[in-house]
Amino acid sequence: MWKYDKQARTNQEYLGNKILAEKTSEKGYDAIISEYVYIDSSEVEKTIKLIPNVYDKIKGIGIDLGGGVGCISSTLAKNPNVEKIFCVELVEEAVKLCQPIVKKQILMDQHEKVVSVVGDYNFLELPDNSVDFAISWDAMHHSQDPVITLQECKRVLKKNGIFIIIDRAHNNSTSDEEIERILNITYDEEFLKKNYRRLDEKLTRKENGEHEYRFYEWKEFFQKSGFELVSSVIIKTKTEENLKLKNDDNVKEIFTEYELGAFGNRKIAYVLSPLK
Repeated sequence: MWKYDKQARTNQEYLGNKILAEKTSEKGYDAIISEYVYIDSSEVEKTIKLIPNVYDKIKGIGIDLGGGVGCISSTLAKNPNVEKIFCVELVEEAVKLCQPIVKKQILMDQHEKVVSVVGDYNFLELPDNSVDFAISWDAMHHSQDPVITLQECKRVLKKNGIFIIIDRAHNNSTSDEEIERILNITYDEEFLKKNYRRLDEKLTRKENGEHEYRFYEWKEFFQKSGFELVSSVIIKTKTEENLKLKNDDNVKEIFTEYELGAFGNRKIAYVLSPLK
């Protein structure tokens, strides 16, 4: 248990993930993956390996920010060059109920390589310059202040360490009005049912802790927090929509045959290093 913002445990995002962790953990590994993570370990590994010049740098001691049920941490911990990973997740039920199932399924007798932490990625109880690599998969956009979260990660990262952010981003041309429209979408009955919520509940994406950032906003966060952007690549599932949709930030795009899960079946992968 690390320090965390107790106020964050009262919001709809926390409540939703708490319910999802409780329900899926009762069903076992397959349900946790399909309902909570949307992508299994083998596809996580394939995706990481698609990011140029990164996989060989994942070694030593790592930290997974907003690690959820532990699928990403456990997948990276299969790499023999990884000593251990601190998997930091605020939702206690995800850590205590889901992570033991996921870690044992993926890592078997090496499951202790992933250190499960109930905590907040703004308060990392680790010494300065103590971590070789960091990763955040579909979690950084949930931060209430990405610059603060990034600065805390930079503090614990070694000077030659890397930070891999896999998340989502909108085109720079996306208007403020469109961003606001997306955030104010009310979840439909299908979403509520899949997430074990009351079907008469009125819940917007904004109320559920979502933020929608454009490419230039991500870059501003990195610059303000003292990170250098080493590389970026967009990874997409080969769908009709994704083939038509082009990014306006001159980022190379790679297509996969498997489903990446979550928003649009597409991700932006940023590789960062602390500015010297």
